[in-house]
Amino acid sequence: FTVLKSTCNNILPKVAVFPVVTEIAVFYYGFINWKKRQLKSNEFSYHKDSGTVGILIAILFLIAIETVAFHLLLSKWNTTAAWTLTGVSIYSGIQILGFLKSMLKRPISIEDDVLYLRYGIMNETTINIQDIESIECTTKDIELNKTTRKLSFLGDLEGHNLVIKLKKENTLSGLYGVKRTYKTLAFYVDKKQDFKNRIIDVLGEFQS
Repeated sequence: FTVLKSTCNNILPKVAVFPVVTEIAVFYYGFINWKKRQLKSNEFSYHKDSGTVGILIAILFLIAIETVAFHLLLSKWNTTAAWTLTGVSIYSGIQILGFLKSMLKRPISIEDDVLYLRYGIMNETTINIQDIESIECTTKDIELNKTTRKLSFLGDLEGHNLVIKLKKENTLSGLYGVKRTYKTLAFYVDKKQDFKNRIIDVLGEFQS
């Protein structure tokens, strides 16, 4: 996904980069990249225990059921409208499948003194670890606003178990190039304590 963004930035008009990148990535992760990804020691998954996979699979089933039902109903009134709605529904299903599989392929990673927080192809941000003010393991509800956000694009539908507070404002990049600022970010990591310890170790190196 990162390579795709870089390539498209070099060959496409700026306004077309993110729409093209998103569409290609959806089909790539949804239908092409099926190889199981082995996590490295500096990488962390976030989909195994968060419940997001179950939510997205449930949405896919709902789309499939409603598509068939509405197609049968609309076809009695207008065949064109029925097939148009079916096409839109199928496309929506393909997008969700791409989103779902991208979570398995794009883990969170810590590389040297930089933290790469990813939520599939839906949201991502890069944090210089020295800019972290605090990191806390918590599942307490937080009030989302212009400075406090969640990495997950599902917002309150998905819980979190980690909250990072920064010394200065940073940027969260979303689908189709949408950017939002934050100073506090809540997210989920399967091995939260290992992740926190890794961050603390890197912070300790700066302090020493």
